[in-house]
Amino acid sequence: MKPVNSLTYETLITCSPFFYSQILGGWVGKQNLLQHVVLNEMPKEKDSLVIIPLSEDSILLVESHLRDNNCSGMVLIACPSYDIPSAITDIANDIQKPLLHLENFSEEEVYKRMKEVFFLYENNLLSMMKNDLTTYWLQLFHEKGLERVVDQFNQFLGHDISLFTENKKPVPLFPNKYSEKDLVSIDWNEQGSTEKRLTAVHNKETFLVCYPISDSNQQHFAYLLYENSCSQTPSTSLLVESIAPTMISWLKQMELIRHVHSKYKDQFLFDILHNNIDSERELMELGLLRGMEFTPNAFALSMNINSHRTIPIDIIKNIQRIMLESRLSEDIIYTTYLNHRIVAIVCPSMQTEHNKSDYNRWIEDVRNQIKYQYPDIDTMIGIGRSYYSNLAIYQSFQESKIALQMEVYGLGSDGIIFYEDIGYVRLLSYIHNDLLKDFSKQYIGNLIDHDREYGTDLVQTLSTYCAQNGDIARCAESLYIHQNTLRQRLKKIEHILNIELHQYTSLVNLILSLKIAQEMNID
Repeated sequence: MKPVNSLTYETLITCSPFFYSQILGGWVGKQNLLQHVVLNEMPKEKDSLVIIPLSEDSILLVESHLRDNNCSGMVLIACPSYDIPSAITDIANDIQKPLLHLENFSEEEVYKRMKEVFFLYENNLLSMMKNDLTTYWLQLFHEKGLERVVDQFNQFLGHDISLFTENKKPVPLFPNKYSEKDLVSIDWNEQGSTEKRLTAVHNKETFLVCYPISDSNQQHFAYLLYENSCSQTPSTSLLVESIAPTMISWLKQMELIRHVHSKYKDQFLFDILHNNIDSERELMELGLLRGMEFTPNAFALSMNINSHRTIPIDIIKNIQRIMLESRLSEDIIYTTYLNHRIVAIVCPSMQTEHNKSDYNRWIEDVRNQIKYQYPDIDTMIGIGRSYYSNLAIYQSFQESKIALQMEVYGLGSDGIIFYEDIGYVRLLSYIHNDLLKDFSKQYIGNLIDHDREYGTDLVQTLSTYCAQNGDIARCAESLYIHQNTLRQRLKKIEHILNIELHQYTSLVNLILSLKIAQEMNID
């Protein structure tokens, strides 16, 4: 056989049937040269590939073959059930000689194929096998899924590949070594029509090759990134080119799934808001299929929209659009219409921090736009607390609804109620109305009866006194009466209710009773 001076194991792995092989070890030596091939014997010439069908007898010879100076690597032929000792793999790693394992092939078939590879390579016809490798990736994808394809491809390449979308967003299903932050300031330099090179910002010594992935219509565009080491060869480009159709197939599949699932976006948001998602990973994966991204510390917002007329769906959708277009900087917002109110999930930007005043200004801007376009529509917004885990968004949603209920207790005069601000009053939303009425009548019922019988206004006096935090001067000023007159009224209130207003417990009971009476119109 005529010697071949530059065929390497990296090139060999792109040829059938060797791309079916499992890399057991020694792959750091993938650039070892191949000039000869021997079957089941000790090599006599340098840079020889040794093919051995494994048996109880031949396994004892593998170590001696590997350690032989003429051996540059080995292919072990064994059935799937054959257990190859880990000691063999360790030896291959130690001496850095590629060790491959092929199943379901005869040694004669592999030996014959190896000779054909040498012949094609000598005559510059090895690219004819490209279609075989492309078919292999597609077949592996349909049988084992994308994760298996990526794992196998990473083994062939010698390091991990990363997949980024056109706008440099990493695709989470890949073992991405680089993040979006690493690629923000990268300079993209054209290197012909099919390849771009870039330099990673975080590591000046690491060079990456970026291979654009797109179909004939330039759709489903993405970038495959991999390290450009000194071992970069034409076979590396062949590997990347061969996997491109599989990536396109997967991207199209994801696009189709995303299109189908986008129709069920509202159902997905309903499941999040009602705690129908089992895990954070499930939420993120389902979100990915719908093109939705969730960040930590998200919170829910509920908006009541009230009008004397029935509000058509096109107006509801336009209000949702206003909320989306008015969002703060890079915050992500998803909206849905649920139980006659608009609900939004707000996912804060990881780059910009916002405080409560920022969200107040955003909501004020939204409400002003709504009022300008629809003067007959009144809005009230309740906001739940933020939680680090996205699984707790449902809890924030419940809090936003409770916050809206607090409007009847005099809260939300500016059109927005934060759950974290409503204090003890929120406890009233959990209690049955009959119990609330009974509680209110117990503590201020006699005062209500006195006002009705004698035409006095002592309930209003007590309410103002509580609202002014017991400040005699401010309370008298609010009621337009003298301070001594106020003191006389307060003494009368204490007599009628048989309490002392300076006692903390009495004040708490009275404040709650007044809130309940105002909300339920108890008279």
